[in-house]
Amino acid sequence: MKQTLYDGSRRTTVNTRYDECLYLAPRPVSDQPDVKVTGKDLYMHVAASQEKSVTYYLHLWSTSRTVKEKILPLSPSMADRFLKSRGLDCNLFPKNDPVANLYAWGYGIAEEF
Repeated sequence: MKQTLYDGSRRTTVNTRYDECLYLAPRPVSDQPDVKVTGKDLYMHVAASQEKSVTYYLHLWSTSRTVKEKILPLSPSMADRFLKSRGLDCNLFPKNDPVANLYAWGYGIAEEF
């Protein structure tokens, strides 16, 4: 899926076919048409410009033909939380934030605090 995201005056075109996928939600294994499954995939888009700006976004998909696919931009901290909520730790994000310190101390869910 290809879509253009706007951040102030900056325009970024993201494409799930070419961007790096950080998390791919499980796909259904059943071929039955009555099974409706939705999922969220996390992608990272690196701009080709000299700034090398990184855009994180969620691709919301469904096996139902009546539900439209969506792309939602995410901040780096929200992308990190998304991965941690699924038990994954990624070294692409800065580790000087308080949430990372709490995870390092053994707390599992940031919403506990």
